[in-house]
Amino acid sequence: MFVLPAPAEPSAFWSDVAATANFVLQQSGSTGGAFLQSVLATIQNVLETKPPAYRLVYRHDPQALSFILLAVGETRSEIDADWKWLSENIMPVVKELDEAAERANFVVTKIRFLVSAEEGQDAIPADRKMRAATTTFRQTFNVGRTESLVTYYSCALQGSFMIHQGWLYLSENYFCFYSYIFGSEKKIMLQLRDIKELSRTKSMGGARDDSIEVEERNGAKYVFSNLFHRDETFEMLQQLTANTMKRVLINSEYATSSQQTGTHEQRSTDDTVASKVSSANNRGGSLAEQIAQQRRDEDFQSEFGLPRDEELLSEIETAVFTAPGTATAFRGRLYLSTSFVCYMSHTQRGCRVTLPLAAIRRIERANAVDPQGLRCYELTITVWHQMNIVFRVPLSSNACNRWCDALRGQLRAMVDEQQRARSQNIPLARYTLKAFCRTCPSEKLLELGVSKFAETESVNCLGNTFGYPGDAHKHKEAAKVKHWFMYLRDSGRNLTVVRRAEFNRLIRVGLPNVLRGEVWEVSSGAMYMRFRNRGVYERYVNEYLDQPGPCADEIEKDLNRSLPEYPGYQSHEGIDALRRVLNAYALRNADLGYCQAMNIVASTMLIFMSEEQVFWTLAVMCDRMVPGYYTPSMYGASLDQAVFVRLVEDTMPMLAQSLRGHDIQLSLACLPWFLTLFVNSMPLVYALRVLDCFFLEGPKVLFQIGLAILKINGGTLMEASDDGTFLFALKEYYATLGESAYPDSKNARARQVTKFHELLYVAYSDFSAITHQRIEELRRSHQLRIVHSVEDFSKRTFLRNVIDASGFTREQLSLLYDRYYSVLFYSRSNRSHAAAILSKSDDEKILLDVYAFARFMYEISSWMRVQIAEAKERQQSHRNVELADIKNAAAAASKGGAAKLDDIAKEAAASLENPGWFITSLFRYTSRIEPPKSRVNLQSSESEPATPTSAALSADQPSPEAASLTETKPDAAEETKPVKDSDIRSMRVSFQQCVIALGRIVNTDMLTRMDVFFDMYSDTNSGSISRQEMFQLSEAILYIGHGEDVETGSRDQRTSSGDMTNEEKLLQSVSDFLRRAVTFGTDTQGEQFALARNLFRVAVLEDEMLEKFFADIVPGSFRFTDGVELANPKRAISTHLPATALAPRGSVSTMSARLLAGGRSVAEEMSARVAQTIALGSQFVDQRVLNPVVRDAAQTSSSETSAAAGQGRVDGDIELADMNKQHGEMAEPDDEIAEHMVQLSLRNDAGNEHDSELGSEQMEKRDEWANAPREPQINAPHDPYENLLDEVDQLLDEITDNDTAAHGKKPAVDIDELDNMLSPTDKTLADKPLKDLDYQVDSDDDDIARLLQ
Repeated sequence: MFVLPAPAEPSAFWSDVAATANFVLQQSGSTGGAFLQSVLATIQNVLETKPPAYRLVYRHDPQALSFILLAVGETRSEIDADWKWLSENIMPVVKELDEAAERANFVVTKIRFLVSAEEGQDAIPADRKMRAATTTFRQTFNVGRTESLVTYYSCALQGSFMIHQGWLYLSENYFCFYSYIFGSEKKIMLQLRDIKELSRTKSMGGARDDSIEVEERNGAKYVFSNLFHRDETFEMLQQLTANTMKRVLINSEYATSSQQTGTHEQRSTDDTVASKVSSANNRGGSLAEQIAQQRRDEDFQSEFGLPRDEELLSEIETAVFTAPGTATAFRGRLYLSTSFVCYMSHTQRGCRVTLPLAAIRRIERANAVDPQGLRCYELTITVWHQMNIVFRVPLSSNACNRWCDALRGQLRAMVDEQQRARSQNIPLARYTLKAFCRTCPSEKLLELGVSKFAETESVNCLGNTFGYPGDAHKHKEAAKVKHWFMYLRDSGRNLTVVRRAEFNRLIRVGLPNVLRGEVWEVSSGAMYMRFRNRGVYERYVNEYLDQPGPCADEIEKDLNRSLPEYPGYQSHEGIDALRRVLNAYALRNADLGYCQAMNIVASTMLIFMSEEQVFWTLAVMCDRMVPGYYTPSMYGASLDQAVFVRLVEDTMPMLAQSLRGHDIQLSLACLPWFLTLFVNSMPLVYALRVLDCFFLEGPKVLFQIGLAILKINGGTLMEASDDGTFLFALKEYYATLGESAYPDSKNARARQVTKFHELLYVAYSDFSAITHQRIEELRRSHQLRIVHSVEDFSKRTFLRNVIDASGFTREQLSLLYDRYYSVLFYSRSNRSHAAAILSKSDDEKILLDVYAFARFMYEISSWMRVQIAEAKERQQSHRNVELADIKNAAAAASKGGAAKLDDIAKEAAASLENPGWFITSLFRYTSRIEPPKSRVNLQSSESEPATPTSAALSADQPSPEAASLTETKPDAAEETKPVKDSDIRSMRVSFQQCVIALGRIVNTDMLTRMDVFFDMYSDTNSGSISRQEMFQLSEAILYIGHGEDVETGSRDQRTSSGDMTNEEKLLQSVSDFLRRAVTFGTDTQGEQFALARNLFRVAVLEDEMLEKFFADIVPGSFRFTDGVELANPKRAISTHLPATALAPRGSVSTMSARLLAGGRSVAEEMSARVAQTIALGSQFVDQRVLNPVVRDAAQTSSSETSAAAGQGRVDGDIELADMNKQHGEMAEPDDEIAEHMVQLSLRNDAGNEHDSELGSEQMEKRDEWANAPREPQINAPHDPYENLLDEVDQLLDEITDNDTAAHGKKPAVDIDELDNMLSPTDKTLADKPLKDLDYQVDSDDDDIARLLQ
């Protein structure tokens, strides 16, 4: 493969294989088997990444000591293809150039644009070593160009007897290792999705902390040591596996934190400054840097509760902040993202600031002196509420200039957007702060004061109408409001509030009911979502009112079960508000929809918040704070349960041991805590206090409260002997939370401490080590196991509920499922279609488009694998050599780098240009299959074949397509509805449809397979195939036969019938089939062509090779990549008639000729001959010969005759089927029919009066085909084979031309014309020095330029 040109040094490791004046083909010294070569290869592998076996270099002078690397290869055939291309396209032009610089410029420019066109400029690493490692990675592990290498490290694999020093490669989807030590080669390639556990370990008996242990799903473990950057490697591997697990969950229909936003929200945020600046200022860099930046962005978003599209643009490590209203100075970090300015102090009990850029009125930078007398920059930010926030940055910090420049750019973009909106009279709601702040009760509190504020309704919530839970006097509501008034007056409010330690303390002692909703919004970050997406909730509500979503019925069932004790939910007002919120969220997050327990949390929030506030708070909670809690698998809740059990074992080992001893499931009691956030467990007034802390500090509060409950009640719980006693003890404790924890104390203040106060104290004091970082670390350690368990459960459930097994066993369905979802996982084209199929049933939610379907066929079929291999060879030998074309292709690849296709997708795209190509025909046929409506259970025995169904037919079961010819069925009509070729890119197929289609091909009889091929290419309205469709079907036969011969290695084997190979034999059979098909399908005038199903069968069964093709080759061509055949070997095909051994036949037309001759003995022999291939009675027999009704109708006009003949075939099928059931054999034709058959035969012989004019050889051929089966007299010409050979030869030439055009073959360039290949553009570029070319990658240009000097 060609690579970007780079300097290469001559070395003793390389030896010349072929050479010209300027080009050298070299072989690595490691390719031999001698001891010296083994030593050289070992040294080479240790010092650098695995070198290629061959390389192709350019030298401007035979005596030059430096080369320019052009291509590398792992095999001699691969490098020979590149050498051949150079010799035919580049070397002749180089000979015509006189100057060495011109030759080098021409070669380097050609190869650079060629590589860019094939891989895309964005996909090529800028670093030279990274490019070499990427090439080595792709060649060593045989991965496609779409697989991007993230990073690589030198390390050692710990073996049983020796240590394998080598290189570790991390890509987007794979974990790979390669080592070569003294002839011992070690190669490991793991899919990231198969990694079960990652952990840091120590090597050399615990002396060195430099190892990572990786465990696979199958239990295999690998330990990699000598990692000089162990922590960096581990964090990168963790991030890659986390990204992979998110995709696994999405493909398993269980979305987690990577939920896609709804369409309305996307429309409302697509045009924001944040998205525009983010796309404009794409920081690029290497893939490793991008992944590291992704992790920093995620941590930043989680820390400050920001939307998921926020990107960290700049930060200042050290900044001093003086909080307004206090003299306390805090030292911390200052951040700038696309829409926010954020600050967080280094100490935990410090302060935190989150300012939207839209809330900033003015910002100034000035030189100042800090209290210690040091010069510094002073950044003064004036916010919307006229509060000044001052940051001091050391004068020596260059980060301050970068931070200010980035802030200036963000503010300028925001101002420009506002000016454009004003000029076009477009309202920008996200910048109108006054209207938004009026929805916050803190504005009214500071405007009216404490006394007047208590007399007004501050927020539109159910609490204002139906009252708040608890006793306001007992909980000191007035005193709490007064404290919050003083804090908000000094430290800002809503969007501009400064969160100091006092802010956290006020929340923990309990929020006042009138401010609870706003503080929940600020603490969780939901206020920023609502501020940026105003009007979105109303649009979702209107959409629900116009057309209820798919979750409306499920939501309706739970409405009356949501806090039924609260008066607001005993009226229509509260129920209607809850209904609107839940349905709106189900429309926004369609992947998640609705899950039970969401109604409990939403109904609680509606007491203190407006509907829009609840909507966005619910979105933040489900997407970021407790991701995966409310998905169909409850993946997040299961993960946190595993973390909670681990914490119980670490902090309370005796209790954990007691629970295990009595087989008490801890999750039985703890799971409702996490799903309902303790609302359904505790009395509501105390559950609200837990929610206050939860929105402030995140999910770690749930773990702290849960551990505190178990510790306080530890003695009682250890006495529990079963689940019922365990739950009863906890229920009694919840009922006493309002009672005094120390009722017998002599201290009056101690007697006022309730059990809930004690609970909070134990949670925050005894379990203070449970931090957010600790929870995230435990989540990462358990994530892989939980995801794999979810994936396995999804697979078992899916396969258990498969409606139609189509003859496959459970093991085969499991293999198909793995291939199907593996293709879905790695297919890029499918990701953009996941949201469009949410209304489908469970087995249809994740579908394949034509590109992913081609990849699926690559996994299970020999012919697709051969097609891709041959396509790669054609691509190597048919490269474009015109510089202008290569440059355009490189520019296009650079613009569409994200949509770069691999070899399979490219071949699928090329196949779309030919509607008759087999892969597109099979995909179209599969998409037309109507999934069965009734359930067909699998066999209880996993080793025995499943029950035959409508999709997996035996010989005594008519296929739906054939049955549709005899009776009209709505489902069949829907299934065979024709689809335009232009719609194939919008088609999708489900797993069930793929199983049915494959079952019809591999698990049925020969005649059913013929029907499948017929239906692939036939016009479903007419029930016949046209001339063009017949040629396309013939191409498919040759295509499958060629692929099977190539993969099995039997392509060049000679057949027993002569010196022809299998492929030549099949080609001859297809040629003969075309002759017969043209004869059978042409009407008497020779103008109309329509080959019916039964005549297609006759045309196929007349040839032994074609019979073998449909009986053996077609089902045998479906094999997995590991060689396991797809067909069920234990599936028995039943027939109405006893199986009879096939008798050898002399010529392909003997049996049909005798059939037309007529007679009882002929009918009996024919019945025995086709006993194993009859699927629809005796439908392949021409019923217009055997049925007198059809015979009489043959005297009418051609159009009426055609219709009557079709009805005659139907009646004949039914009649023969009834006779076969009664007698077990084919019925004897009556005297009139037999006489008619004899007359047809005599008339056929009498019509050949020109036989005397033929030669002996022609006479023999004429006699051989004289009695071939054909349409009756109404359609048959007097001499059906006259001039037929010339016509068929012409048609075969057309097929060959179409095949050449479809594969993109290009005539070879004449050597004499190569001197004209240097276009004017090439000459112009060749005259320029290398540094003036408009293609820059890195410093390689300067190196090559110095090399040429």
